[in-house]
Amino acid sequence: MVSVKLKTLALCLALLAPGEATLAKDFGTHGPVWEIAEPNLLEVIQARLSAMEDSGELDAMRQEMQDTTRAYVNRPRPVLGLLPAEEAQSYEVDLSITLDRDLVDHRGVVFARAGTRINPLEYSHFNQRIVIFDGDVPEQVAFALSEGNELDTLLVLTNGAPLELMRAHGRRFYFDQDGQITSRFQITRLPSVITRGERVMMVEEVPVGALR
Repeated sequence: MVSVKLKTLALCLALLAPGEATLAKDFGTHGPVWEIAEPNLLEVIQARLSAMEDSGELDAMRQEMQDTTRAYVNRPRPVLGLLPAEEAQSYEVDLSITLDRDLVDHRGVVFARAGTRINPLEYSHFNQRIVIFDGDVPEQVAFALSEGNELDTLLVLTNGAPLELMRAHGRRFYFDQDGQITSRFQITRLPSVITRGERVMMVEEVPVGALR
């Protein structure tokens, strides 16, 4: 059995050893051979940009992007589905959250357990009024401007042109982009006023003309 293994090993070494039987041979060229002629992607892009520059297409694209951006800044996408307030009413919004997992610090120490209910108002000093209204309705704009100032009142549009209103009234106007505020505070009618309560936020729906 040992001799068989030794013979097998000797045969393998013989096949691997350099010699006439194992030297590489040149079998010649069989069929035509071409160099790789795939175009350089960067060169293709540069050529395309140069052609667009020469034809004016690139300038047209730049102008279109600028016009689109300027139009969105001047008049952002409105929040849909909001109706005018028909009667005065108010409701509470609890901003508390319940943790679905443990929270740990940078050392891995747990400082809040899953299931803990946290009210952000216990840690925040925010105390400004927030007036939510349609900037395209003059009566709602007048209501929003009827009380407060830059320090105690935030004016938030759901529709309209904030920069135009800012120039006209000398006040800073914000916009509820993607309906983040109206959704969080369950607002469906305008104008609405958000104020801070003891442990909850208060939302008042105020029919236009019912100035307090």
